[in-house]
Amino acid sequence: MIRERYVLRGHEDHVWSAGFDPGGARVLTASEDHTARLWGAATGAELAVLRGHEHVVRSAVFDPSGGRVLTASGDHTTRIWRVFPSVAALVEHARAIMPRALTPAQRKQFFLD
Repeated sequence: MIRERYVLRGHEDHVWSAGFDPGGARVLTASEDHTARLWGAATGAELAVLRGHEHVVRSAVFDPSGGRVLTASGDHTTRIWRVFPSVAALVEHARAIMPRALTPAQRKQFFLD
C-alpha cells in the first residue's frame, strides 16, 4: 500500500518540476510563481526560497554533489545557486568568506586603540 507522507505547500502557482537531491534528504521544486523552493524530505519543511527569476521557473535540478542548484526560467536565464546542507554549514561558509570587523569595545578590550 502506498500513501503520501507530506504535502509540500508554499508555491503560489503551478509547480513545473520536482526532484530529490542526490542523497535523498532534500526536495527541489520549480514553479510558475517565479521561484524554486528547497524542502526537507524527512519533514516536508520549507528550507529556502530561491528568488530572482522574472518569469516562470520551468526546471530546477541539483548537481551530482547536491551543493548547487541549476534553475531555468521563461525569462531567458539560467541561474546557478549554491545550497548548503544545514544552517551551520551556511554560517561556516559566511565566516570563511566575510572578515569581521571588531567593535570599538572589542578594539579597546584587546588594546588596539
